Amino acid sequence: MSRLFGIIAHPVAHSLSPVMHNAAFQALGMDARFEAFDVPPEQLGSFLQQRTEVEGFSVSLPHKEKVAACLDGVDLIAQQIGAVNTIYHKEGKRWGTNTDAPGFLAALQEVAPDLSGKRVVVLGAGGTARAVVYALKPLVAFITIINRTVPHGVALAKEFGCRYGGKIEDLLTETPDILINATSVGLEENEDFLLVPNGFIKPEVVIFDLVYRHEGATKFLAQAQQAGAKIIDGRRMLLHQGMMQFELWTGQKAPKEVMEKAIF
Repeated sequence: MSRLFGIIAHPVAHSLSPVMHNAAFQALGMDARFEAFDVPPEQLGSFLQQRTEVEGFSVSLPHKEKVAACLDGVDLIAQQIGAVNTIYHKEGKRWGTNTDAPGFLAALQEVAPDLSGKRVVVLGAGGTARAVVYALKPLVAFITIINRTVPHGVALAKEFGCRYGGKIEDLLTETPDILINATSVGLEENEDFLLVPNGFIKPEVVIFDLVYRHEGATKFLAQAQQAGAKIIDGRRMLLHQGMMQFELWTGQKAPKEVMEKAIF
């Protein structure tokens, strides 16, 4: 019987995880498939109870901070981050971990290998932002959280010992070396909202948009390219965290080139 894996998110149509993981299964000749499951928040618990045949899940918006309550256990990194992006089986039980943090860091260090002394601004305060802050905190000089919902931004900053810099309109007072979008802005193809004001992005800044498109750049990355900044496509993080998921689920080395070609 074919092994089954999948991603749970809402919405899920934008995800490139199925094409990436299925390409890897095919390349290694594995009898396995990876499916996309659109699961609204109120159905998360019942869905996981019903789909016991699925050996592993990738977890995306909006479930990363809530799914731990539906699992048998959560490992230390996911506990410390406060978010789960990967579900796997261990001794017949469902466990949660987080490959977002190391996957994000691997993608960032392809472009910016030395992070010492860097000032970072993170847009967002959800599950993905938590992983980003967790990964960066020991390595950079300063992290500022910008988030439209003040209590969430303040709470995240306090928990990780960072600074809350206000809402997006307060961004103009910041002078980051690295600017990271960990919000869902840009997920919709026809979205007109400008994440940051024109003229804010300087050529010396590294711009990392964790949101990605199936083809081409998000509006945020296009804006950064016009400004002459270094950019990192969210698919780089998808690749690195996905490779870690694949190896955890299968015990086999992830075929990086195959997975990369599938999503770029």
